[in-house]
Amino acid sequence: MRNDHPSRRSLLAAASAAALAAAIHPLAAAQGGGFPARPVRLVVPYGAGGPTDTHLRVVAQQASSLLGQPVVIDNKPGANGTFGAAELARAQPDGYTVAVLPASVYREPYLNRVAFDPLKLSYIIGLTDYTFGLAVRQDAPWKNWAEFLADAKKRPGEISVGAAGPVQTPSIVLAELAGKAGIDLNRVPYKGDSDQASDLLGGHVDAGVLSGVASTYIHSGRLRYLAMLTPKRVPQFPDVPTLRELGVDAVVESPYGIAGPQGLPAERVRVLHDAFKAALESADGRKVLDQLNQPLNYRSPEEFAQYARSAFAREKSRMEQFKAPSGTRKP
Repeated sequence: MRNDHPSRRSLLAAASAAALAAAIHPLAAAQGGGFPARPVRLVVPYGAGGPTDTHLRVVAQQASSLLGQPVVIDNKPGANGTFGAAELARAQPDGYTVAVLPASVYREPYLNRVAFDPLKLSYIIGLTDYTFGLAVRQDAPWKNWAEFLADAKKRPGEISVGAAGPVQTPSIVLAELAGKAGIDLNRVPYKGDSDQASDLLGGHVDAGVLSGVASTYIHSGRLRYLAMLTPKRVPQFPDVPTLRELGVDAVVESPYGIAGPQGLPAERVRVLHDAFKAALESADGRKVLDQLNQPLNYRSPEEFAQYARSAFAREKSRMEQFKAPSGTRKP
């Protein structure tokens, strides 16, 4: 018997095609004015192979087909993820250099002298948030957060927990978590989640605040989450409670998006926005977010700029209270 009802996959493909088609018309009109006439450089302030790079390579490929020019990834890791913002501060406002802005961009000016002002950039589009949880090996002695908490209270400073840091959002939230839970952890800063996941799997640290990098290892049975550091439970792991549910108000809010130099003409912002939005919402764009366990968290140029202003103000008060982590060791 033939099934005439469309499958979920076909419906998603149709929706993706419609989104791409809807973007073509305004882009084609803008391209008639000559932009873009050459490749667009997209600075990703993290190394190749990490979650941000993995996501942006898919987005760049999809956006390239709409712009009619390649979107070329330029990886510039280091400086707590702020090299992209620094590149924008010295780039021409012509739309040919854009960059990924993570949450650290709004914090770093309060910690170090930087070459950029996060309020003097052209915000193009907000894309997604990293999804973090407290991960342990599958054979770890703790089956849930309550057991981990009880053990940490019995053995202050003995349980090692990795997090990207020392002044990136996961490390700061880990310090806040320890304070709110009344425990002393041996916090281990890492440059990125890939290295941290390798050390966790190898038994060099006991636990880690890990993003979607952990998803593959969780599905393969090598790691598991004890709790999520998200505002609410995530669809990929619906049985894992959030720390908020468990009585600890610790959440990692770490969105990222794409911006250009200050003074980027509005019509070019719109061309880039429309291409990246269609790429974000395409079937391939959604698929890679699912693989990374990250939500689609679109923000318009105006919404992204408003987020930047509020985040910059929030980080000022946060950094005034933040103390350099003690009792940490290098991995």
